[in-house]
Amino acid sequence: MIRLRFPLSLLLVVALARAAQPAPPSPGAAPSIRTAKPERAAGAGLLSLPARTAPSEQAYLYSRATGWVGERRVDIGDRVKAGDILAVVEAPEIRRSVERAKAGLAQTEARLELAQTAVKRARGLAEKHVIAPEELEEREANSKVLEADVLAARAELDRLEEVLRFQTIRAPFSGTIAARRVDRGDHVQGDQSQQGRWMFQLVRLDELVVEINAPPAAALRLQAGQTATVEFAEMPGRTFAATVARSARVLDPASGTMRVELSLPNPNLLIPAGLTGVARIAAGAEGTLVVPTQAVLVRMGQSQVMKLVEGRATYVAVQTGRNLGAKIEVLAGVGLDDVLVVSPNALIEEGTRLP
Repeated sequence: MIRLRFPLSLLLVVALARAAQPAPPSPGAAPSIRTAKPERAAGAGLLSLPARTAPSEQAYLYSRATGWVGERRVDIGDRVKAGDILAVVEAPEIRRSVERAKAGLAQTEARLELAQTAVKRARGLAEKHVIAPEELEEREANSKVLEADVLAARAELDRLEEVLRFQTIRAPFSGTIAARRVDRGDHVQGDQSQQGRWMFQLVRLDELVVEINAPPAAALRLQAGQTATVEFAEMPGRTFAATVARSARVLDPASGTMRVELSLPNPNLLIPAGLTGVARIAAGAEGTLVVPTQAVLVRMGQSQVMKLVEGRATYVAVQTGRNLGAKIEVLAGVGLDDVLVVSPNALIEEGTRLP
């Protein structure tokens, strides 16, 4: 018979470890839970989103006439008004074409006048049966042909005069010259649509567009006319008032965001286009609540929370907003007086009594 001997100290440690272990829960006992109540979000209704300024209008100006730049009246940074002359393209052949078209029109009008006189005489002679009716019809037809020739000559003259006006490059709206790519003597080609062929870039900066890419939860809370403020790190301590102007109403499939534009007055041109900052928008959601992030679970494909109603578990669908880390916004589904279970077990059935 083999006897096992254990030191008395080892037996004492085993006994103490068994005594320290909690007793297993009795069958049917409810698990212990942690609860929390929803709270009002700090700064509820205020959205802070990255933003970037852009001109309210911009245009790349091309030449419709082929020639060389005879005059350049503006440079980068110059402010111009609508209709101001920016440059003049010299094209002597166009002026010669206009003069030739004017002479051609005058000749055609003279032939028409002569033909109309001949028709009047032929009608008198035809009444006296001096000429045959066929001759009168021939002269009338010739007069109608010359009338059409006059109309064609006038149309050609109008076209050439329009081309002549294309030699003068004018500002389509009031703004600032942001860039130029021509100087006196440069050759320009008319009717060129390539991006590298433009002569001037004109931008309107007295009112800026503030572009933001809003996530869906924020985009759906924004409406035209809502007030906002914009701040820039390059201008510390200053805020600028803006207004929500429009939204794309379409989510970008690549980023999952929606383009929203604000209108920002800039009468003194203090703020340049292309500056990045932060837009803070009062989104009109003062009732936004926050709950612990661990209180929200995904069940049956939707966000839900577990409420305690008379001590029993009740699942409620909720609409979530921004995830703030330890807490998450809940836009609908809960109230301030609700008691929520933190880290709920999704296997707990509806109506289960909880302590």
